[in-house]
Amino acid sequence: MSDILWIAYLGILGAPAIGFLLKGKYKTTAMKVDFFVSCMTWTGLFGYVTSINVGPALLWKMVFFVGILWDLLFVIFIDQSDEAIEGMSENMVKATTVVFSICMLLPLYYGLFRYAF
Repeated sequence: MSDILWIAYLGILGAPAIGFLLKGKYKTTAMKVDFFVSCMTWTGLFGYVTSINVGPALLWKMVFFVGILWDLLFVIFIDQSDEAIEGMSENMVKATTVVFSICMLLPLYYGLFRYAF
C-alpha cells in the first residue's frame, strides 16, 4: 500500500514539471537548473520506492544535500513567480509559497535520505 502512495506522490511532483517542460516554461537558467535538480531527486526517490540501486550511495548523499540547499535557495531567494492574491500582501504570498513548497518536498527528502543513508 505504501508503494502506491509513494508512486502517487512521484506523479504529483512530476506531472506539473513535465507539463511545464512540454509548454516551454523553463526559460531562465535558474528554472532549468531547478528542473535538473528535481529530476535527480525524483530519480533517487524512484530508486528508494522500487528498491532499485541506481548509482553509488555517495552520489545520492550528494544529491540529498545539494537538492535541499538548491530547493531552499530557489524557493526563498530566486523564484519570483508568485502571483498576486487579492487581500494578501506580497510578503504573505511569499511566506505561504515557501511554507507550502517545504511541506510538499518533505516526503521527497525523507525518501531520498532513506535511499542515501
